[in-house]
Amino acid sequence: MTSGALNHHPRRVVERVDSGRILHQPVRLPAADPAATGPLVRRHPGNPIVSAAMIPGGASCVFNSGVARYGDHLVMLLNVWDAQWRPRFLVARSRDGRRFDIDPANRFTPPDEYPYVPHEGIFDTRITPFEDHYLITYNVASRLGGRIRLARTHDFDRFEDLGFITGPDHRNCVIFPEKIDGQFVRLERPNVDAGGDIYLSRSPDLIHWGQTDLVLEHNRRYWESAKIGPGAPPIRTDRGWLCLYHGARLGMNGYSYQAGAMLLDLENPAQTVGKMNRCLFEPTEDYERVGVTPNVVFPTAAVPDGERLLIYYGAADTCMALAVASTADLVEACLADAAHAE
Repeated sequence: MTSGALNHHPRRVVERVDSGRILHQPVRLPAADPAATGPLVRRHPGNPIVSAAMIPGGASCVFNSGVARYGDHLVMLLNVWDAQWRPRFLVARSRDGRRFDIDPANRFTPPDEYPYVPHEGIFDTRITPFEDHYLITYNVASRLGGRIRLARTHDFDRFEDLGFITGPDHRNCVIFPEKIDGQFVRLERPNVDAGGDIYLSRSPDLIHWGQTDLVLEHNRRYWESAKIGPGAPPIRTDRGWLCLYHGARLGMNGYSYQAGAMLLDLENPAQTVGKMNRCLFEPTEDYERVGVTPNVVFPTAAVPDGERLLIYYGAADTCMALAVASTADLVEACLADAAHAE
């Protein structure tokens, strides 16, 4: 992994460090377009916020990229396939949450060991703020099955590689932003017969994981009937851990990926205390329906911004987009549907 110079925008928000934890004031975005999305989630009118045309040197696509607040700006770890279809992770920074300044330096490369080869790819970055640093998970693909690899950074200039944290075949993984009962906790999605469910595992040291529990099974509703997987790292609320995830259905024209929401118990997050029965949002816009993989919305980050969440998501495996939602409304929707679960 490499480091490189990073650019900054002129606008400021405030960060302070208190007792080893990074605290921030909200980023204020322009109002989102209320049309076309429904009452809970509103797409930003400037979507897509990052496209292949914006990547220095050109790219075939950019998608499924983690985002976190760092100091006086937001950071996106861009998952890019360049013009030669080689995987790249680029650091992008934004003062306003929607206009990102992209550093062209590649920060990660696939492992140089069998069975991993560069053209099979690294992708699906997720970023978890944890005390005074950030934990980054991503998938390393291979013909023998994908595995999750872990990295750590304090500044998004230098990255520490912590190695693989799953065996094959795992596709998605997000780490909780604090220890629970003295342990690190993650949500994960093993691949099973081309399907997938969401599990929870625990670790004393981030490297050795076990005590695995099933959290949510696919096929609860048609929109999530083919497979599901964790999306954004969980967000602590007074009512539970708010988790955004993706759910796919298989139709006559292939898979369609939607976004879902569930609420997990604060003390025992293997227990689901609420879940939306309908999808949170689904592919409706041209940039979500047309691309490398059509009909995909794929949530990868939920960044608290005052009383709302900034929801970053990959669209059609081609670009990154932004939506906003009230945190309280999402929590209430999960609990309301749980109260009337069939």
